[in-house]
Amino acid sequence: MKNSALANQKHLIEHEVVNTISHTLHIPSRRLLPYTHFVDDLHLDEMDFVLLIARLESQLDRYLTSEQVAGIQTISDVTRCFSDN
Repeated sequence: MKNSALANQKHLIEHEVVNTISHTLHIPSRRLLPYTHFVDDLHLDEMDFVLLIARLESQLDRYLTSEQVAGIQTISDVTRCFSDN
Protein backbone atom coordinates (compact mmCIF):
# COMPACT_ATOMS: atom_id res chain seq x y z
CA MET A 1 0.00 0.00 0.00
CA LYS A 2 2.86 2.37 0.82
CA ASN A 3 4.45 1.86 -2.63
CA SER A 4 1.10 2.55 -4.27
CA ALA A 5 0.73 5.82 -2.35
CA LEU A 6 4.26 6.87 -3.32
CA ALA A 7 3.63 6.02 -6.97
CA ASN A 8 0.40 7.99 -6.90
CA GLN A 9 2.16 11.00 -5.33
CA LYS A 10 4.90 10.86 -7.98
CA HIS A 11 2.26 10.69 -10.73
CA LEU A 12 0.46 13.73 -9.30
CA ILE A 13 3.74 15.68 -9.12
CA GLU A 14 4.62 14.67 -12.68
CA HIS A 15 1.19 15.84 -13.87
CA GLU A 16 1.60 19.18 -12.07
CA VAL A 17 5.14 19.63 -13.44
CA VAL A 18 4.04 18.96 -17.02
CA ASN A 19 0.99 21.22 -16.72
CA THR A 20 3.04 24.07 -15.25
CA ILE A 21 5.74 23.77 -17.92
CA SER A 22 3.08 23.56 -20.63
CA HIS A 23 1.29 26.66 -19.38
CA THR A 24 4.47 28.65 -18.71
CA LEU A 25 6.17 27.89 -22.02
CA HIS A 26 2.99 27.70 -24.14
CA ILE A 27 3.82 24.18 -25.30
CA PRO A 28 1.15 21.48 -25.63
CA SER A 29 1.52 19.02 -22.76
CA ARG A 30 1.51 16.08 -25.20
CA ARG A 31 4.94 17.31 -26.41
CA LEU A 32 6.41 17.17 -22.91
CA LEU A 33 7.73 13.68 -22.31
CA PRO A 34 9.87 12.44 -19.42
CA TYR A 35 13.01 12.55 -21.59
CA THR A 36 12.33 16.07 -22.93
CA HIS A 37 15.54 18.06 -22.40
CA PHE A 38 15.20 21.66 -21.25
CA VAL A 39 18.12 22.98 -23.31
CA ASP A 40 18.27 20.66 -26.33
CA ASP A 41 14.53 20.19 -26.89
CA LEU A 42 12.90 23.27 -25.34
CA HIS A 43 15.80 25.64 -26.07
CA LEU A 44 15.73 27.29 -22.64
CA ASP A 45 18.61 29.53 -21.70
CA GLU A 46 19.90 29.63 -18.13
CA MET A 47 17.65 32.51 -17.03
CA ASP A 48 14.48 30.93 -18.48
CA PHE A 49 15.39 27.65 -16.80
CA VAL A 50 15.90 29.32 -13.40
CA LEU A 51 12.60 31.16 -13.72
CA LEU A 52 10.82 27.94 -14.66
CA ILE A 53 12.25 26.13 -11.63
CA ALA A 54 11.22 29.04 -9.39
CA ARG A 55 7.68 28.85 -10.78
CA LEU A 56 7.56 25.10 -10.18
CA GLU A 57 8.82 25.58 -6.63
CA SER A 58 6.13 28.15 -5.97
CA GLN A 59 3.42 26.04 -7.63
CA LEU A 60 4.36 22.86 -5.76
CA ASP A 61 5.32 24.61 -2.51
CA ARG A 62 8.54 22.57 -2.46
CA TYR A 63 11.99 24.01 -2.77
CA LEU A 64 15.10 22.51 -4.33
CA THR A 65 18.73 22.97 -3.35
CA SER A 66 21.14 24.49 -5.84
CA GLU A 67 22.78 21.05 -6.15
CA GLN A 68 19.45 19.51 -7.14
CA VAL A 69 18.79 22.24 -9.70
CA ALA A 70 22.28 21.81 -11.18
CA GLY A 71 21.50 18.14 -11.89
CA ILE A 72 18.25 18.79 -13.77
CA GLN A 73 18.32 18.29 -17.52
CA THR A 74 15.01 16.62 -18.34
CA ILE A 75 11.40 16.63 -17.20
CA SER A 76 12.05 13.28 -15.55
CA ASP A 77 14.88 14.86 -13.53
CA VAL A 78 12.70 17.70 -12.29
CA THR A 79 9.87 15.31 -11.39
CA ARG A 80 12.32 13.12 -9.45
CA CYS A 81 13.71 16.12 -7.55
CA PHE A 82 10.27 17.35 -6.52
CA SER A 83 9.14 13.82 -5.64
CA ASP A 84 12.19 13.29 -3.42
CA ASN A 85 11.70 16.60 -1.63
